[in-house]
Amino acid sequence: MRKLLIVDDEKNIRRGLQAMIEREYTDVYDIHLACDAFEALDILKAVNIDLLITDIRMPEMDGIGLIKSIQDFHLKPVIVIVSGYDDFSYAKAAIRYEVKEYLLKPVIREELAAAIKRAEEELGRREEVIDALSASSEQREEYMESQLNYYAGYPSAEAEEVRERLTQLELNWMDHGFHAVMINYAGDLQALGSMTFKAQFQALIEQLQPSFHFRFVRFFDRNTQAVILTEGMHAARIVTGLLTQADSHLNIAVSGLNYGMEKLYCAYEEAVVSLKHTFMLPAPGIVTFEEVCLKDNGYQVPADTIKRVANMLGSGREKEMLGLLHEILDAADISPKKIGYLEEISRALNEIVFDQTIQLYGKEESTERQQRYSKISDLYQFSCFRDYYREVESLFLLLDGNLQTLKSVQIDNKEMKKAIQYIHENYAQNINMTIISNLVSYNYSYFSQAFRDYTGENFVTYLKKYRIGKAKQLLQTTDDMIYEIAKNSGFENTKNFNRVFKESEGVSPVEYRNQQKVLSASIDQ
Repeated sequence: MRKLLIVDDEKNIRRGLQAMIEREYTDVYDIHLACDAFEALDILKAVNIDLLITDIRMPEMDGIGLIKSIQDFHLKPVIVIVSGYDDFSYAKAAIRYEVKEYLLKPVIREELAAAIKRAEEELGRREEVIDALSASSEQREEYMESQLNYYAGYPSAEAEEVRERLTQLELNWMDHGFHAVMINYAGDLQALGSMTFKAQFQALIEQLQPSFHFRFVRFFDRNTQAVILTEGMHAARIVTGLLTQADSHLNIAVSGLNYGMEKLYCAYEEAVVSLKHTFMLPAPGIVTFEEVCLKDNGYQVPADTIKRVANMLGSGREKEMLGLLHEILDAADISPKKIGYLEEISRALNEIVFDQTIQLYGKEESTERQQRYSKISDLYQFSCFRDYYREVESLFLLLDGNLQTLKSVQIDNKEMKKAIQYIHENYAQNINMTIISNLVSYNYSYFSQAFRDYTGENFVTYLKKYRIGKAKQLLQTTDDMIYEIAKNSGFENTKNFNRVFKESEGVSPVEYRNQQKVLSASIDQ
């Protein structure tokens, strides 16, 4: 049966379209329903949908967004749009994404039936193309790779469907037992380039193929990992031996022995799990699923130790901190356990240490730290455990130094607040920077720079401005003599007071007082 998906945020419309199609095409379509684009995407990823009927205007993601999201799918459905809006911009977008039909609501049954008929004709043409492609050896391999890639990553595929498709590819020998051998590049794949790796690996297989006295098939999965399905009990051992002799930069994983074409997904997942365990190898090598099954699964993440080492950041106890980190990431302790143990340790380090540190820095976060956080958050961005450990240790040292600096600044701020308070309380006295630097127990030169960093002004300027401010208050609010105000504001004599005041305000203290009296009188009137 064809698989058809109807997407509309209105239940009555979904059901109405379903009823019309089932009346017109009895037992032709296996119909799936979705209330929004996100539910539709989940279905499209899990099921090979042949025909997609979707509304345009839906909440959060509209129909065009849904269509755009499936453009990279290997097997895209034929698409029919139904919409209540005769909008040229939508029609233009639909044309761009090769939508075959555009129907306006309310949908007329005859128009829907005609649209589906034309969609069926398009599906028929596609199948003819596939049949034609499969006649060519090279194109047949491409088709085989796409099918193997699809069903290897499709856990919900029905056994009958898998058997039907793989039988067409003449893979019946898998019923007698097969292994999935998974291979990836142990170095920096991004630096090498995925296309380069593919080309090199294909050349290597062609070179080794004369030694393969058994049936096999190969493909690349979505993560650019090579997968070889090998016939029988012993073929996988021959393949892995030849590969390791030919190239020392490959990590290789071998599934258990599986029987039946419908076990493709199971064998693939066993290889995926086994490949993760190559992360702990001291050098590129081989891990089998049998070895993985023997590893300890009864572990407990050392959360308390991780919290302790997090609390040590910025304390200056570098040696003790690194000792605890080594205890947490001890390869001798991690290797006998399943890789999930290391994954949970990595997750705990991210949540307890690195994520909290990001929050501590907030907007002040540096680009370097952000990039390193981003990399450390995914364990498998590193080619092996050794590289991951080194980056974690390096990041701890960086954060330790940063936090020590941050704490030092916070301490400086506390002492600066103490110095400012002393100035405000004793401005009328004979105070200077030597007195206050001694008060906060700072070196004279260090205090001078710290004070400037905190206030934005040097000590003399700050003190002078504060004294002038107090003098202005006294000139406005008292009838004290000028010499009294000079003394009570901290100036050594009247002459010095008059000079400094005029430099600051542009007028003498007497002129300032007279101006304020005039202003005050005009306000009162």
